[in-house]
Amino acid sequence: MIRWRELFEELPEPWLVMVCGLVGVGKTTIARQIARELRARYLSTDRVGYRLFGAQRSYDDAYYRRVYEYMIVRADRALGKRRHVVLDGTFLRCEIRQRFFAEFRDKASLWVVYVTCPEEIVRARLEARHEKSLRERGYSDGRYEIYHAMKEKLSDGWGDPRAEEISWITVDTAFQEPQIIGVRTQTRNFELLT
Repeated sequence: MIRWRELFEELPEPWLVMVCGLVGVGKTTIARQIARELRARYLSTDRVGYRLFGAQRSYDDAYYRRVYEYMIVRADRALGKRRHVVLDGTFLRCEIRQRFFAEFRDKASLWVVYVTCPEEIVRARLEARHEKSLRERGYSDGRYEIYHAMKEKLSDGWGDPRAEEISWITVDTAFQEPQIIGVRTQTRNFELLT
């Protein structure tokens, strides 16, 4: 089991942890584990979008602008109380990550947790999630078509979050227990070849 606090303790508190990756890779599971262990304020783009727009989410620029603005305000409040914050979303567009980093660089130690998983496992997860969402209301609209479109955009220059000048951890969720496969901080730098 990953001991998140031990990883993050290298940098001063409070911590802002941005959990990002493609749809269906296990971001929400990882983000919730981190938030629970740190007793952090948990902010999810899916939940915020549902709260602001209900089931009628449009996923256009205005939608994302409102969702991210809401998250920035809530994160700022929590950090002002010296509380850790965990952000759960794809955060694959460089300009969006940069906006959060610029906002909080002087208020918290910033971490990116980049979640990855092999495509065949993601596809099976998303198909199972879609079947479940037909029976129950869920916050996420993740489908394989969305995963594939995001993957193409990522390779077309959206920018890998691990290229940022910030501390990051890469987690692979293909295993029964998620595995850390890369870390870059001020004192550590390794990446497993997978």
